[in-house]
Amino acid sequence: MTNTTTTPTKEQIDYAFDSFTNYLIPFGSMDIRMAVETALEVGENGEWAAEQVQEFADSCGMKIDDCDPCYCVYDAILQEARTEIDGLIDFDFLNDGAEIDTHGNFMCTQYDYKSEAPETIKQKLIEAEIVFEDLSEKTQWFLSQIEANY
Repeated sequence: MTNTTTTPTKEQIDYAFDSFTNYLIPFGSMDIRMAVETALEVGENGEWAAEQVQEFADSCGMKIDDCDPCYCVYDAILQEARTEIDGLIDFDFLNDGAEIDTHGNFMCTQYDYKSEAPETIKQKLIEAEIVFEDLSEKTQWFLSQIEANY
């Protein structure tokens, strides 16, 4: 009797994985991949991204199925950048006029802000002689997303 099993290719495994996650998870695997990719871009990992989704669901009293994983990661980054900047220069850009929000739309998640917000934040950091490269990876990423890097 001969063994007729074959080893699946990477492409087959990736396709099967995506099919599996799409069946079980209400948000698509591409949304999860974007959330994880964003986490990696700010020096974190997939576990951190999942923790952000879980913490968001818990804090809002909602099921994890109802969460947008990209929104949760973006918003966590926004909050960490807010805390860091406020701690450095006593400027809470969410409450002091910059009005930046996380606009969740799964893979199209982005920051929504007043047109003058990036320049306001950038100028306050420059005036306080804060070096961009000395900011945390998350804050640098956030500032780059709103085009306030300097």
